[in-house]
Amino acid sequence: MAQHSAQLNEDPIISHHLNSLYDMLLQENIIRLIEPYSNVETSHLAQLMDLPLAKIEHKLSQMILDKRFNGILDAGAGCLIVYPGQSTDVAYEESLVTLDNMGRVVDALSSRASGLAPNEA
Repeated sequence: MAQHSAQLNEDPIISHHLNSLYDMLLQENIIRLIEPYSNVETSHLAQLMDLPLAKIEHKLSQMILDKRFNGILDAGAGCLIVYPGQSTDVAYEESLVTLDNMGRVVDALSSRASGLAPNEA
């Protein structure tokens, strides 16, 4: 790839795909590294990944804002605090879908019933 980097970077489609693949791999590697920790120094992550600290901190803050994982960056202490994942209640989500569907059925039945009712004069 180093031999053809100029040609690859000139093509906007290939360049975009390579950048998005790099970003996805970086995120996956960061998630894999922080998985066993509840509190980890960002300098340690940068050292493990052999990347500049600023790049790691920027990517971590972006991942937190994108809700890729639940945590906060403590810039004063230079660490990442990872919160345990919160499980979502599947029954609640399914109940909302069921209620929405029932509302549509009631609306459809109501409109059909209004068409069948005799007109009162």
